[in-house]
Amino acid sequence: MQAAFTSRSSSSTTFHVLADNSTVVALIATINSNCTSLLNANSSKIPVAFTGTAKDPLAEQAVQYYRASSVVLTLDGYNNTAALGEDANAKPVPLPTGIDTALLNCLNSTIGQSVPLFDAAFSISAPGIVSLMAVPYAIWCLMDLF
Repeated sequence: MQAAFTSRSSSSTTFHVLADNSTVVALIATINSNCTSLLNANSSKIPVAFTGTAKDPLAEQAVQYYRASSVVLTLDGYNNTAALGEDANAKPVPLPTGIDTALLNCLNSTIGQSVPLFDAAFSISAPGIVSLMAVPYAIWCLMDLF
């Protein structure tokens, strides 16, 4: 899913956020709240499907990745050809001049704070009191059978 955010001060500055549906829904609300004074009224209020058509953002338009690359911020008109090459040391193409950097900064900080990484590592915890009480009861029931 995706959402578009257009600058109020520079109509040629449009950013897109791409992520899963629930993340985009949450980000639309947060971005519209945090960056409202910088956004054009045409900015997204609901997510739109990413269909891979010509109007959708391209990989070389990515400005920033978040949460292990599961969320991406793109900029219309940006063409970072270094992202398409095989040279891992290639420097990214600078952002175009004249973009609304205040909106970029607001989006970047809002998204960065709103989509943190969560530690999903497996952990073993101590059994609860109900589990501990069930073992003696099961043993008592088994002993009653003999």
